[in-house]
Amino acid sequence: MRSLRLRYATGLALCLMLVAGPAWAQQQGTGGMQAGGTAYYTFARPGQNTIEVLVLGGGRSGVYEIGENVTLGKLMALAGGGGGGGNAKVTVNLFRLENGERDRILKERLSAFAERPQYPPLQDGDVVRIQVRQREPFGWRDVLRITTAVTSLTFTVLRIFDIGQ
Repeated sequence: MRSLRLRYATGLALCLMLVAGPAWAQQQGTGGMQAGGTAYYTFARPGQNTIEVLVLGGGRSGVYEIGENVTLGKLMALAGGGGGGGNAKVTVNLFRLENGERDRILKERLSAFAERPQYPPLQDGDVVRIQVRQREPFGWRDVLRITTAVTSLTFTVLRIFDIGQ
């Protein structure tokens, strides 16, 4: 069910960005255009064959028009690499339209992804989803909350059962 919802959501987002994006685009600073809230970035040399890839999540979501020779690793660098900081768990997902359905062909943590000797080639219409999960460290505030709750519960139990009086 979740996979089906994801397919519909990414398909709808891709359709909206591809249809509405170029029509409402306004030139932005370095190689990008803003399309009604959706960014459209162009990273290709004049006359070079290009493909369009949708990037969702991470640093800079949007539609990327890139040269055919741009790898997934280079696209990650162009899109901001996932961000998140030191405690973040970043996962890269690559979806490709095959036989009328969008299938995930890659799911890998960014830490392992960066060590790859070779990145998967990109194709026109691919969707790259970057998931960033922030891991919160267990700190002194958490210890204080637990201690306060246990102390309060202890006093409540002692008072209810009139222990110590």
